[in-house]
Amino acid sequence: MKQTQKYSQATQILTYPHTNQEQLYQELNRLGWYWNAKKKKWERDDTPAQEASKLIKIRIMASVQKVEQAAEIFIENAEDAGLKLLEKSELYPCRPPNQNDARIYLTFEDVEQ
Repeated sequence: MKQTQKYSQATQILTYPHTNQEQLYQELNRLGWYWNAKKKKWERDDTPAQEASKLIKIRIMASVQKVEQAAEIFIENAEDAGLKLLEKSELYPCRPPNQNDARIYLTFEDVEQ
């Protein structure tokens, strides 16, 4: 495994059997540790967790000709899965050199949660 500063510090904080770095990082996160990239160190945060968001936000990016169709497929499948569509944005064209692509943003609420 690559001996990055993040990984090196993680192994000093926690002895945990792992086959890749991501497993170690996930275990640290589960225990309340988070990597602060600006300070380049692991920090612990014992703040009680807030209730999870009931919103699901999706950005759909595809060719201008297909993005609307793709959005409709996502909406139909999400509603079949019990989500409620709260907002569908207008079509936003991408800037050059991707001007043949466009984006649509969807916001759903998990009503079964």
